[in-house]
Amino acid sequence: MSPEAAGLVTVERVPSLNDVAGCVWDDVADPRDMFQSRAWLTALERSGDGPIMYLIARQSGHPRIVGALPLYDSLPSRGDYLYWPELHFQDLLHAASSLDGRLGLLAGSCAGFSTRLIVDRTLPTSTRTMVLHALRDAARAVAVERGLPYTFFLFLDSAAWRDLAPVVGDGDHHRLASVAQTELELPGGDFEDYLATLPRNTRTSVRREVGLFAKDCATESVPLREAITTIAPMIVNVRAKYGMAYSVEAVTRRLSAYSSALGDASSMAMLCRVRGRLVGTGVMCRWHDRLYVTDFGRLDNDDDGAAPDPFVYFNAAVYEPIKYAYSMGLSRVVTGAGAELGKARRGSAVLPLMHLAWAAAGGGTDGQIDTTPAENRRRHWRELRSAHPRYFHSAWDELL
Repeated sequence: MSPEAAGLVTVERVPSLNDVAGCVWDDVADPRDMFQSRAWLTALERSGDGPIMYLIARQSGHPRIVGALPLYDSLPSRGDYLYWPELHFQDLLHAASSLDGRLGLLAGSCAGFSTRLIVDRTLPTSTRTMVLHALRDAARAVAVERGLPYTFFLFLDSAAWRDLAPVVGDGDHHRLASVAQTELELPGGDFEDYLATLPRNTRTSVRREVGLFAKDCATESVPLREAITTIAPMIVNVRAKYGMAYSVEAVTRRLSAYSSALGDASSMAMLCRVRGRLVGTGVMCRWHDRLYVTDFGRLDNDDDGAAPDPFVYFNAAVYEPIKYAYSMGLSRVVTGAGAELGKARRGSAVLPLMHLAWAAAGGGTDGQIDTTPAENRRRHWRELRSAHPRYFHSAWDELL
């Protein structure tokens, strides 16, 4: 494996995280981010959904890693619909007509949550920028070797976008994502403390939703491993309703990766039953002081059209995870993307996400990227923020 040099930074291609010493990786990975952890990435590798390689950056002459970039070969046929770059940059599809619909590599993460950069946060800003330049150039080189015109970052969080902004060239393009991240910082010590932070009308609605759910539904938390085959079709059913063409096989692989990475104590399925019938499920993954709600699934309505699951979504995806997080002494529930306003009304902060397309050859995009989708999304978020300013984090200021 020959390093690719960029100034004082060298970038090495590594095929597996097993080729990187655990302590060396842990020195640069963010310990708060489950999706940078060795446990998660090696579980993805075992499932067949792992990176095709890792780009490992070091300062010349030093063994310590100062930055890393997993690269994924994003294939639409695998069913990871949200992480199909072509979905978010449809105006580039003409460039993929001779490439089986593929536009490029996916960089950073394919977890379905916000993407944070794996870079040494103790470095001065100028050095971090040098590291990211080197990783960007190395990723471009890999894409060119594979005959792909672009490298993509999807769902960058605001901190990652700020770090990458000096690296983005004149021909590279970014746009706001169609979904935002939502996170809830838990106040006090129990569910009543959470309720006390909500506006009075919202608090009344939440009590009603929790009460009706408790009256009609019985819940049970089980190790995710035990429930995967049962709940995977339910998750696929929900995603299909929103136009997301995931396969049961793809969802099963991803749930298995969560279970393998975290074990039974930290990867759980919340099962919701009405009159003994399983009608909904939420998937909860615990990482340090955070609880991630990674998936929600439900059955269709009964044949007579009556909904069998009163308020299952917000109970399985918000209220029950909040109660669990309090019971475990956790500080934050990551409620994920989608239904942003509904989650925001229930206390979650709405955080911006960005997409970025890098021209692989480094020669710009020759005007091929349309600016209209980005402006449409910006207008969408401006209008929502104007109507609901209290829900939106200040990080939106620099983007809108």
